[in-house]
Amino acid sequence: MVANGLKIVDDGIILRSQANLVAARAASWDATARETARRILDRIAAQARARGYREVRTRFPGCNEAMLADATTRFGVVAPFGGPTSSGMLTLHCPPAAIHDLASFMRERGAQSIVVAEIEYVFAQDNPLYSKLTAGL
Repeated sequence: MVANGLKIVDDGIILRSQANLVAARAASWDATARETARRILDRIAAQARARGYREVRTRFPGCNEAMLADATTRFGVVAPFGGPTSSGMLTLHCPPAAIHDLASFMRERGAQSIVVAEIEYVFAQDNPLYSKLTAGL
């Protein structure tokens, strides 16, 4: 994709040095330039968030809020979509180093099958990279 004369790589891979070029304070920071920078920095921030976690999915009818709180404290997991659904489906984000311990914890409490996958992007409402850029303009 090309926006405002800048190429945004479709798979989101961009060098930090390229992002720094976008952040040049001498640039013209009209609405189009700001939107382009926001999009680029949004992808970089989302990839950085994703590298810190693996997605863990399971059907775990026995999971309750207390067990989820225990897993959060012990393994640093985040439940990005809340606790288990009515069918027991649960999605967690877990630091890579804690995956095996979390899986053991869940199996010991009744989880039958646990799927772990790499995450490509984790987009969030906030974008600290863009906030830092706009604060410096």
